[in-house]
Amino acid sequence: QLSTIKTPTVVGRAGTRVLNKNCRFFTDDIPYGLLIAKWFAVKLGVETPFIDEVITFAQELRSENWLSPGGKINIDYCLSSRFKSGIPESYGMTELEDVL
Repeated sequence: QLSTIKTPTVVGRAGTRVLNKNCRFFTDDIPYGLLIAKWFAVKLGVETPFIDEVITFAQELRSENWLSPGGKINIDYCLSSRFKSGIPESYGMTELEDVL
């Protein structure tokens, strides 16, 4: 059924279709999905090159700063305002044991 999922686009200034940077994928799925998965992976010592690539693409598109250039989670940025991301630190949990 993946063929029923359309690429999120909007009509741009020139009348052509452009990627919708404000779609749920960028506003929710990255900061409340992949960024949380990245947080767990870091705590478990697991590398996440593909997750990093998607997060980096999204943050460049939306002028966000979830990851540092080295691929580390930018905790200060993620905690800079309420609901910036869903990483456990947003809820006062800093270790795996806090979440489990």
